[in-house]
Amino acid sequence: VILAGFQVEMQQFIATQPELRKRFALTFEFPDYSCLELAKIFSDLAEAKGFDLDDELTVEVVGQLLEQETTPYWRSERNGRVSEMLLSGARTEVRKRIRHAAFEEGEEVDPHLIVKEDVENVIRDEFK
Repeated sequence: VILAGFQVEMQQFIATQPELRKRFALTFEFPDYSCLELAKIFSDLAEAKGFDLDDELTVEVVGQLLEQETTPYWRSERNGRVSEMLLSGARTEVRKRIRHAAFEEGEEVDPHLIVKEDVENVIRDEFK
């Protein structure tokens, strides 16, 4: 049996259950993902969903944006979900660019390409 959760909450839970404390003598604590790790997860998720990242949108650039625009506390509250939230928001930004291009003559948008501006918009507008 494996129990998983945030460190403080799990410690409180185990502390209130003396019988459980005896049965779970061994615990593992995993550190939160770094910004670069979150960026890599985002990149892998995007690829798995059929998206490409624009050449200027490298894993390092995404990691720097996360580092600059979010706080460690905000990231720790969400941990790996940050990457999922970023992909979800980027998909919305791509759809917005497609709709906008439909009204602009001659402008084409690759529906499978996430550009730097997409990620910047998500982080600026949704990651606060």
